[in-house]
Amino acid sequence: MAEAGHLQRDALLDEHLDLFVTRAAYHLGADLSCSITVLDGADVRRAASSDPRAAHCDEVEAAERVGPCVDAMGTLQAVLVPDVAQETRWPAWAATARALGFRTAAAFPSHLDGHAGAALNVYGDRLQEWDRATLVRCDVYAQMIGTVVDLCLRTEELDRRRAALQEALAAQAAIDRAVGAVMATAGCDAAEALHILKTASRDGGADLPDIARTVLQDLVDRPAR
Repeated sequence: MAEAGHLQRDALLDEHLDLFVTRAAYHLGADLSCSITVLDGADVRRAASSDPRAAHCDEVEAAERVGPCVDAMGTLQAVLVPDVAQETRWPAWAATARALGFRTAAAFPSHLDGHAGAALNVYGDRLQEWDRATLVRCDVYAQMIGTVVDLCLRTEELDRRRAALQEALAAQAAIDRAVGAVMATAGCDAAEALHILKTASRDGGADLPDIARTVLQDLVDRPAR
């Protein structure tokens, strides 16, 4: 169930980020490609890309767990690659970027409230100076990405809390019904009936709600006299 929830969350997040990264690449410049990498716990994955070349670079980075965006998320500092041809820090990523025709790159971390991390990777087809204006624009997009990721994480947390509340209410309802059933069959009051259920829970090594459900199921399965 938890895995299904994560997959649903990831699909929703990727859908939002796909639209976002395409617009980011368009506004940052025609010769730039963008990709977004997300770190959630121990999981590093590419979440969205503006084109297949940028996607492939980030997929190599995610598989190797090393690269500019991984470093950016770890240090919360922008990582610049002025010349991909001269880059030696991340051999697999650099070789992939060179083979795909990229000449320069940079990674910008998003500042998030939760335990996840995210970074915007920007790839260029020509050598260029990472001037202050370009850096600021890229960082703005990176922080907007962080807002999207935070929103999806908060939505997941709200869903988790709602599910936990519903489970707790269902468990309490089962206990209340089981108390009533024990009162009816044993001729005791509510306090004594609850004590009987708690004793069965302790002796059987089972949670009280599970004991309550077992009692109720036994009554359903019991042949009518």
